[in-house]
Amino acid sequence: MSLVASEGLMLRIAPHGESDKLATWYDARLGRVTAIAKGAQKSKKRFMNKLEPFSQLRLFWRPPRSPSGLYFLEDAELVRPGLALRREYPRFLAASCIAELCLRFTRELDADPRVFQLLVWAVDAVTGQSRFFRYPLFFQLKLLELAGYTPNLSVCHRCGRPLTGPACFDPGRQEPGGAILVCQRCLPGPPKAALSLQSIRMAGYAQHSSLDSLHKLQAPSRCLVEALDLLHAYSQCLLQSDLHAWPVLRRLLAGEGAGSETRASIMLDRHGKVL
Repeated sequence: MSLVASEGLMLRIAPHGESDKLATWYDARLGRVTAIAKGAQKSKKRFMNKLEPFSQLRLFWRPPRSPSGLYFLEDAELVRPGLALRREYPRFLAASCIAELCLRFTRELDADPRVFQLLVWAVDAVTGQSRFFRYPLFFQLKLLELAGYTPNLSVCHRCGRPLTGPACFDPGRQEPGGAILVCQRCLPGPPKAALSLQSIRMAGYAQHSSLDSLHKLQAPSRCLVEALDLLHAYSQCLLQSDLHAWPVLRRLLAGEGAGSETRASIMLDRHGKVL
């Protein structure tokens, strides 16, 4: 069977046996694909320095021999190597969080060109932007929307009133999507881990912004941690399992500080309103 060429971004690489590798990438044509690369562990030509996490590649593959079989990856050409991500641990960690989210919220061979565009955008941003810790949050908000799990961050899940102050995640809610926060009026006791209104408004603003405008959105690192904590808890409820990269990223982000940017930025005040 003849080779098929397509473009994809590598999400995960794992050894398979003594000489092969299992490669998982998000493909612009096919969606998430897992393929076996024969001899890739010992390859000094076909796959040398190519099958690496976050590399954007032109991939040459053959379809599986049976409906339940693996694809066969025969060759690859580098489009963008992603070296900067693998040289700097904080960037690598942020990109790992993005890759894990993509692996968990997409299905095998369920193509969505918007997911591929979002993934490439987020990895490029983590590679080149100075305040790259924002992009796992932005990516997760947009990915949840594409997956059909858009959270409503503007109203209380229990009473339906607009949020005007701190709120907490409601783990008791079962249905995906919709309102996920509980206002202080509806809490049976004192809040344990409330999000500030600034964090809620920042996440809501990011949710409804275009990818191009998100580069200009900045907020204190405290708001990023709070918003990411919320999405992590929400994702745990949806997936019924944990995301492995997030706890490490959270510790790093909590100690990093907000940093600064020289580019023009959209600023939010303490009430979450655009300045």
